[in-house]
Amino acid sequence: MAYQKFKKFARNIWAQIAAFFAVRWLKPAPDSPLDFTRLVDGCHDWLVIMPEDASAFQTAIRQCEEVLAKMTGVRFHLLLPLELRGVVEATSEMRLFSLNRNDLFLGVFPRSSLIQRLQEIQPQIALDLSPRATPLSLVASGLSGAKVRGALARSQGNSIFNLLIESRSGELEDRYRALFAYLA
Repeated sequence: MAYQKFKKFARNIWAQIAAFFAVRWLKPAPDSPLDFTRLVDGCHDWLVIMPEDASAFQTAIRQCEEVLAKMTGVRFHLLLPLELRGVVEATSEMRLFSLNRNDLFLGVFPRSSLIQRLQEIQPQIALDLSPRATPLSLVASGLSGAKVRGALARSQGNSIFNLLIESRSGELEDRYRALFAYLA
């Protein structure tokens, strides 16, 4: 029990540190108002940061597949956690961007080489589907170069995103559905 509390505390500290540096690297100017209808219609490449938790991952992948079935001309580039690489198969609409151990500093922070590879995708939209902020999800979203950076509202890292969804439902599937409803 004490170990779990410490682990949660450490994860929160790392997320706060990552958010602090990502905001400074991003140097966000106030975002101008975004016309989501026009912006989303022209978006072909989406960077989707998948959750590390296996059950959240399964829920997120189902939602991604549902959205891709409704949209045409859109490619999702899924940033997959190390442990969940073999769970999903790539398709023409869903490309897999797997991490390797060399991509992360101290096992948590993305290295500059990873950020450069993410920026080469040139995503117009970056979605962080992690229910809790992680250093990887915050930095990858913030430095991806995407005009729209969306996530589920949570206690940390919200300053990186310009589209935050807060759902009354406690169910993760409903929260993902609400996030994608704004963009699909």
